[in-house]
Amino acid sequence: MVKLYFEKENSFMTELISSAPNAELIEDRTHNEGLIGIIEAYLKGNNPAINVPWDINVTPFMYNVYRSACAIPYGETKTYKDVAFMAGAPKGARAVGQALKKNPLVILIPCHRVVAVNGLGGFNAGINMKRYLLNLEQNRMLF
Repeated sequence: MVKLYFEKENSFMTELISSAPNAELIEDRTHNEGLIGIIEAYLKGNNPAINVPWDINVTPFMYNVYRSACAIPYGETKTYKDVAFMAGAPKGARAVGQALKKNPLVILIPCHRVVAVNGLGGFNAGINMKRYLLNLEQNRMLF
């Protein structure tokens, strides 16, 4: 898995092609059936085991931040400062925010579980999506 986005397919494909201009793009949805089932179960409010291999090109710090975000249990949150400490950079809360802003695997790398000390903080899929995912995980769906 290299990217996962909640966007229109055209904008996703344009970004994907521009980010790897020499790559051969093969669209084969059969390889994604298991992942689709995981995402569907998650969006229904279940807590599926997410064990999808990543193939992302990031710095060692970003990798540590993403692994730290994955260690936050379903339904719980940690602050940017907490994640900075978990990633081995106790004074790197802002850098954590910048790394999470570039997260290519939303939900699989649960950056929505990382919040500011005084509120939700940011989210690359939008603050309303972050609020929705946190409420979903805490079984507090507000319709």
